[in-house]
Amino acid sequence: MGKIDKKNQMDKLDKKILRVLQEDARLSYTKIAKHVGSSTATVSDRVRKLQEYGIIKGYSVVLNASKIGVTTLIAIICVKPSFSVAEIGETIAGLKETCCVHNITGDFDLIVSFKCFSSTEREECVSIIDRINRIDGIERVNTYMVLNTIKEESQIGL
Repeated sequence: MGKIDKKNQMDKLDKKILRVLQEDARLSYTKIAKHVGSSTATVSDRVRKLQEYGIIKGYSVVLNASKIGVTTLIAIICVKPSFSVAEIGETIAGLKETCCVHNITGDFDLIVSFKCFSSTEREECVSIIDRINRIDGIERVNTYMVLNTIKEESQIGL
């Protein structure tokens, strides 16, 4: 990155490049350079550095879950006081159906999102709930099945 500092602050060009990549990560460096008003070599160097610093974690396809028969299950979890929230969060993150795990404030410790295939939705969701409840250190779990997703976005506004 051009002017990255100790706080991992990016300059305007880095942010422009990231905005373009979030819209279409398939674009060539030449096309990105045209969008951001820079050279192909500069864009290539910036993207490489953004990857090295872990700001760009990877590239993937964004699927429309409802079009492929996937249901979202949300679990709000309370961890027993003598157990590590981080360790339990990591254990849950290791489940193949887990999409995201957040440590939260309030009466609960974790909020977790899972994806279940609708063809086996009931069985798969029950299986996930059973596996969560078997994790040592979990005090309480409230689960919710998402009926309709109004907005689900992974892009970050820069």
